[in-house]
Amino acid sequence: MAFDSGAAYLDEARRSLRGYKRMAEEAMAQVSDEEMFRQLDPEDNSIALVLKHIAGNMRSRWTDFLTSDGEKPDRNRDSEFMLERGNSRAGLMEAWEAGWRLVFDSIAQLGPQDLERVITIRGKE
Repeated sequence: MAFDSGAAYLDEARRSLRGYKRMAEEAMAQVSDEEMFRQLDPEDNSIALVLKHIAGNMRSRWTDFLTSDGEKPDRNRDSEFMLERGNSRAGLMEAWEAGWRLVFDSIAQLGPQDLERVITIRGKE
């Protein structure tokens, strides 16, 4: 049986992404709600804002992954860097999980034959 480098690449991508998600979640579990929303410096983003931005980015980039541009017209990127009334740790974590579901569901649909297509699409952006 021949080595399938495309399948190996996809397996490693899935493994790596699960690891990054786990590391981020382990780090967030170490901070209180107050610490999650604290801005240490006027030029810094709180953990909550970074979480909000990453969730928005995953939603935008991984929705219709192979058929549309990564930046969706309904995304309001600037609002991802503003805390709004009602933003909570639980709500941000729900958005985080929804974003990761999109990532993993999109990657699960890929096979080695799709890698050239992905590179071609992403290389044009």
